[in-house]
Amino acid sequence: MKHKKFVKLLEFIGPILVKILMGTLRIMEYRKDILLQAKKQHGTVIYAFWHNRMLIPAYTHINQNVHVLISQHRDGEIIARIIGKLGFFSIRGSSRRGGLKALKEAIDVMERFDVAITPDGPTGPKETAKEGILYLAYKTGKPIIPGIFLIKNKWELNSWDNFQIPKPFSPVKMIYGNPIFVKEKGELPDKLSELQYEFERYC
Repeated sequence: MKHKKFVKLLEFIGPILVKILMGTLRIMEYRKDILLQAKKQHGTVIYAFWHNRMLIPAYTHINQNVHVLISQHRDGEIIARIIGKLGFFSIRGSSRRGGLKALKEAIDVMERFDVAITPDGPTGPKETAKEGILYLAYKTGKPIIPGIFLIKNKWELNSWDNFQIPKPFSPVKMIYGNPIFVKEKGELPDKLSELQYEFERYC
């Protein structure tokens, strides 16, 4: 009962705090033409960003009907409820639980909507891409667009991913990486390295 009340409280106050805090940030976008060109050619895209930076895209992509892959863990339920109030939709599942069902749902969704995935989630290792996102790109033919978020002033939580909370009025660089396509299964190891490189080359 206490947990349910806590979740309800976070569901109510979480979106408010995100809007207030994120609204103070100085977010500078770079290479947005990469995203716009990909959407023009392919209709929808697969957003990729590290698990510990999710607060930024939760604000910058508010009310865009993006469908986010979220684990079925209890913490995932809290995240799903908060982002639902920000205009996102949830696809529940991960490599450990409900992964196949989630993949099928994501494939269907991508006919109309963008999908967002944290390629190092839900349990890490931190900032290390895993292959799950590449299978979605392979099955749909859609491009993966890496989102790199560099927060100058921040707090870091003592969690597996060192979750980052921007300090008020902090400058933030929002960079779109080069699109990544997966045409054959045999490409997966090389494409995984390519995805990792896109995240690391701007840091």
